[in-house]
Amino acid sequence: MEQTTKIIVWLLVFWAVGSMQVFAKPFAKGPYLGQTPPGPVAQVFAPGLISNTRPHQWETWGSFSADGNTFCFYRNWYVYITENTDQGWTAPQIVKSIPYKVCSPCLSPDANSIYFNYRYYPSKRWSLRRCMRTSKGWSLSQELGPPFSRAFGGFSVAANNSIYFNEPGSNWFAPFVGNTWSQAIKISVVPIVGKYSGCHPGVAPDESFIVYYSIRPGAPGGTETDLYLTLRGADGTWTKLRNMGPRINTRYFEWGARISPDKKYMFFTRSTGWDLNSSSDTSDIYWVELKEYLPESYR
Repeated sequence: MEQTTKIIVWLLVFWAVGSMQVFAKPFAKGPYLGQTPPGPVAQVFAPGLISNTRPHQWETWGSFSADGNTFCFYRNWYVYITENTDQGWTAPQIVKSIPYKVCSPCLSPDANSIYFNYRYYPSKRWSLRRCMRTSKGWSLSQELGPPFSRAFGGFSVAANNSIYFNEPGSNWFAPFVGNTWSQAIKISVVPIVGKYSGCHPGVAPDESFIVYYSIRPGAPGGTETDLYLTLRGADGTWTKLRNMGPRINTRYFEWGARISPDKKYMFFTRSTGWDLNSSSDTSDIYWVELKEYLPESYR
């Protein structure tokens, strides 16, 4: 009798677990993780799903693949990825092959690579690196090397795999030719004068515009940052950086822009400080519709 009771209990347990799997709701469903698109005023992206809006929690650097079915982001020093399936979006998983505490993870357009910048200590040398999707998961990362030897901080990847990045005091892009990046070309952006001018480029998929962050003029102690827009002209030159205004920029830190594959939205980070320390700082991923910020020919 006791043995029979145990069997019945175990059968009930297995039935319950199976039922949970059958009736469990997907993590999210629909384009952009099923979120209602924002207007011209920046909104938190996917609160409770991606952005944990509680104090001293932080998420940054959100990026989508070209088809919109893979999303990569950074949470509390780890890189996460979620993918859209027939059943909905998968629960975000840590990419275990990427080291702890990297900078600016960015998904490739085909979702088969994740790029990131890594800083070695005590040398403080930066290394732009890539890990690749394999049949067994994500590979260990490899350094890209020249022409990114002096690249630091944030960067972004265009639809054609060209990489836009910073060197100390200047801005560059490396065209992707012959399945590699053989040279870097300087960008003639007119910068905001001052420290941290024109950093962390967020390039449009078609390379028609870039969003940088810079220290906000008059910010107390030269700290808070704003997002600035520059447009590429028909002759290849770039317009003077223009502040994107109070519907995006606040008294906090806005930085790390990434442009959606359809150019409709900009994703960026808003934080209370630079340290991204769980005991002092809070950071969330925001998104905003770009229609009112771009000339019609750039949309």
